[in-house]
Amino acid sequence: MNFIMSAVEDGTVAGPGLSAIETVVTFILIPLALFTVIAVLSWAASAPRKASTTSSITSIN
Repeated sequence: MNFIMSAVEDGTVAGPGLSAIETVVTFILIPLALFTVIAVLSWAASAPRKASTTSSITSIN
């Protein structure tokens, strides 16, 4: 067994696998949440602003 493992470099041996829940959270829920946050921030930054009304204090008729 040592002869077979001697060709393996440090850090190349696989660690423990992910459970099904960890896989779903890591590869589906986290990217979906990031996409949603970025989309909402982008929408909020580029949404049309409410038309400003002229005030009698700041305009002369």
